[in-house]
Amino acid sequence: MSIRAPLVRCHAGRGARREPRIATGLAVGALVLLACEPRPAIPTTDASVAAAAPESTPQPVLAPPPAAASTPAPAIVPDAFQLGPLDYAASSTGILLAWSRQRDDDASEIVVQSLDRRGVPQGGPRLVHRSDGEIVDLALSTASGGAWIAYVAELEFEPPTGIVGAVALADDLSAISAPLVLDRFSHHALVAWDSERVRVQALGRDSAIVAALGAPVACRDRVRGGERPCPGYHLYEIDGTAFLEVAQVGVDGGQSDMGALIDVGAGHLLDVWAWHGGPSHAGIYLPRAASKAAAPKFRRIDCRPPIRRGFDGAALVTFCADDLSDLDVRCHLVGDPGDDDACDRFHAVDLADRVLTPRQQPQGPAITSQQLRCHDGHPVLDIAWKGGQRRLDPQAPRAALDLRSEMGVWTGELGVRIAADGRIDRFRCEEDRLVESTEPGAPASVDLAAAALGPVPAREPT
Repeated sequence: MSIRAPLVRCHAGRGARREPRIATGLAVGALVLLACEPRPAIPTTDASVAAAAPESTPQPVLAPPPAAASTPAPAIVPDAFQLGPLDYAASSTGILLAWSRQRDDDASEIVVQSLDRRGVPQGGPRLVHRSDGEIVDLALSTASGGAWIAYVAELEFEPPTGIVGAVALADDLSAISAPLVLDRFSHHALVAWDSERVRVQALGRDSAIVAALGAPVACRDRVRGGERPCPGYHLYEIDGTAFLEVAQVGVDGGQSDMGALIDVGAGHLLDVWAWHGGPSHAGIYLPRAASKAAAPKFRRIDCRPPIRRGFDGAALVTFCADDLSDLDVRCHLVGDPGDDDACDRFHAVDLADRVLTPRQQPQGPAITSQQLRCHDGHPVLDIAWKGGQRRLDPQAPRAALDLRSEMGVWTGELGVRIAADGRIDRFRCEEDRLVESTEPGAPASVDLAAAALGPVPAREPT
């Protein structure tokens, strides 16, 4: 999980909208690498709040990337595009990639591309949706033979309006039906927080869960007391062409953001946070097959955002970034030649609320080692602390681990990562090490401006 340190998908502000952005969703059991832009500075009105520390996980020692393979130009070169968010996930045949792009006429389109287990594009890109305005966030998820895309678009009305939509994909990557419009909300709610705006979790071909920024929701002002309108996050269940809003939550403060939408088997968990004289936290837990949110039976620890969580198949695991208020706790990462420093903490609790890390340390013990290695032919991340350790295996049954900053999508043959500009890097397991794989003959990138195949889909109703 970059989690997105960084726990979240990276994003660009409107002032940087011509820079490619990569947006990543969570595929259960998949490994996805995140390409990031710098996050905005964190407010320092509270002395205990500091900017997120850089990722401390040792990266595999890899050779310099190979020279880009020459790729024939497409037969039809479309007009210049402004690239938008991009996301990808493991599929039954390799990788599914989705991205958005905008033409000069202010219309945006969502395009998908299938890649095989070596990261080689199969066929041509498919156009699945065309939207008025700019698509400002996009998320992709695959599970149980289904593939879903959720997106947030800014429509250039007077005044401008935000829209949340979702579309399911057929086996040939065409849209199964017209996109569902889950919500419309004010331009103020859309642009007030330049952050993560949408998450999606595919449940099957006809069902999914979507979390998205939306209309403000009342919450308690943690500084002045009382209630006020706060940035609102909304959760939807989709069943075929019907959908229902099942939960909403407001979080007090500025720079609001949300973490991963995590399937813990018994339900789905979403964290949101903001800053108001320090960090404020909120969240949603939707039990499986339930029609409304409930409090989980297992504990969730809150720490300085961004919060990084995952499910390793048996326990909810949380990484808490080092904190300036914890200067009395110092450690030294194994293999790190730097000086002793404050260290991230690691906490694990199972769904029966049994804490699996030392109870005397509420936010978990300081991490002394994070080792990326291969086990049984696929990548794992080993976490150690004084007196204990735990292996995080994204391929374990029911695991929902976002290890994007450590690995690429594991296809069963290779680890594959796709950058915001379409560049492809490949890795393979060599005994217990993850090393770069040149894969002779495989293209070095995906052409994100290539002409898309298929019928032109209708735009969503306005």
